[in-house]
Amino acid sequence: MTLCINENRMKRSQKIGCMLFVVLVLLAAGCARIPTVGEGPRPITEVMPEEAVRIFTGAEAALKQGQIDRAMALYGDMLERFPSGKAAFLAHLRRGEILTDREQYGPAIRELGLLPGGFEEDPLYPEARYNLARSNFGLGAYKISEGVCEELLRKRVPPHLKPRIESLMGDNLAQTGRNKEALGWYLKSLKSGPETRLEESLKMKAEEIIASALSVEQLEEIEKDYRWGYPSGYLRYAIARASYRARDFDKAQEYLDRFLRDSEHPLFEEGEALLRRIAAAKLINRNAIGCVLPLTGRYASYGNRVLDAVILASGVFDPGQENPIELFIEDSKGDPTTAREAVRRLANEYHVIGIVGPLGSSASMEAAEEAQQLGVPIITLTQRQGITETGDYVFRDFLTGEAQAHALVSYSIHNLGVKNFAILHPDDHYGTEMMHLFWDEVLRQGGQIRGVETYTSGQTDFGIEIKSLTGLNFPEEGKASEENPKPIVDFDALFIPDSYSVVSMIAPQLAFYDVIGVHLLGTNIWNSPELLKKDSEYLDGAIFIDCFFLNSAHQEVIDFIDRFYVAWGREPGNVEALAYDATNILVKLIAGGGL
Repeated sequence: MTLCINENRMKRSQKIGCMLFVVLVLLAAGCARIPTVGEGPRPITEVMPEEAVRIFTGAEAALKQGQIDRAMALYGDMLERFPSGKAAFLAHLRRGEILTDREQYGPAIRELGLLPGGFEEDPLYPEARYNLARSNFGLGAYKISEGVCEELLRKRVPPHLKPRIESLMGDNLAQTGRNKEALGWYLKSLKSGPETRLEESLKMKAEEIIASALSVEQLEEIEKDYRWGYPSGYLRYAIARASYRARDFDKAQEYLDRFLRDSEHPLFEEGEALLRRIAAAKLINRNAIGCVLPLTGRYASYGNRVLDAVILASGVFDPGQENPIELFIEDSKGDPTTAREAVRRLANEYHVIGIVGPLGSSASMEAAEEAQQLGVPIITLTQRQGITETGDYVFRDFLTGEAQAHALVSYSIHNLGVKNFAILHPDDHYGTEMMHLFWDEVLRQGGQIRGVETYTSGQTDFGIEIKSLTGLNFPEEGKASEENPKPIVDFDALFIPDSYSVVSMIAPQLAFYDVIGVHLLGTNIWNSPELLKKDSEYLDGAIFIDCFFLNSAHQEVIDFIDRFYVAWGREPGNVEALAYDATNILVKLIAGGGL
């Protein structure tokens, strides 16, 4: 079902900032473990005593065979017998290399610091300095590591070592936020002929920087020096993608056309998809908003309530608006596949600039994946964890479990002075999930969990669980059971993530067992007028979280409630308030030119 409603443009503007933040994790210097035998200059042992040569030869053989501990022991034995001269130089050098490879960076630095002087011109001396730079990098001493790399690169170093030093130089720069310079060193390292594993690592790091760490201006500047060969394709695709996000479709088209000349490029399919997005973006109706809701089927009652709010936020009842907005509404029927198809239809047929909805976890995820693929912003109405991680076109306007746990704990600790908490929760999925979220948040904010008890869904007597929380089930050893034992209440707040009907049964039972003076904490499913209709005295001081309060004193909320009642003859609930806000965000962005 598709409904098109013309409306006028809103005056105020609000902008959604959407940015894909990519954390670049760089591998430690040179990526792979560096073999210590069989490459680089051969150690010169002619000037060493015969016994030192014998021990060193045995240590080298053990190292080559992977007998690292035996090699370390032999090098140590060599140092005991020959604590100075060339033998000591080689022994300290090899032990430093091994410790560096084992990521024992502190001991490696100490070992390399024991190298005797007078061997600065030895062919193996650059190896020692390189491992010193690696170890400092491993400890986060990037400036020191960078300085050692600069020193080495000013000199002539063995060909096998040069790409490693250049790669490590890039790692130091990347870790200190100088991504453009880091990319330059990675590309230099690639030109220096690195071994296969290092080459793969260099390309991965270079491509990460190109994809996510540089501005369009920086990318264009670098692209001028790489018109052919690697990484020209990655640069052009990145410029096209960034230009598309900036809504500079002409520039995006220009670079994409050049990129697509190479049909063998690994990103060729992504380039073709981006080309389709650009073509669709040029057709976008900048006044069209899409909406996907379950208007028929199992969740129709919720969907139609949300639809009322969406239409109201669209401004249909405000004749004073000037620019008409078109609202296209699709029925998801509560089905994930139908929701995905609805998003595709809104994007490809009606060219909407943004979408609100759908409801429900599975339908929202399907819709979000399709919207992300099509490059259409979507504001979902779901608690589904991780949905905004689908991509940078996917947003959420809904009260999540994490948000509730954070708000409850923050208010309890900072406003009520509560430090000790207990949890009483049902054994269903919601109760278990909220228990974990609340527990994690308490620990994160410096509180303590003094006890956790679980009960089964449908249970009405909670005596066993209450007694377990307060020690009534476990009298102190050596003491006779008292006729009226006193509870040990070592918590100041009790979190109960269940419905209002269950909470209204638990509260009086807590009082029965003398668990009084404790703050009861709950989630938004407590929010019902029925909560206080029976035994309300036991809920005095209880606190729960919700995203909308019908009796709010804030003028914006009062105005919304009044407008909603005039339009639909009823008061709005949580879901209507959230849908109204989500739609209003898009309307204001359109009015302000933010989309």
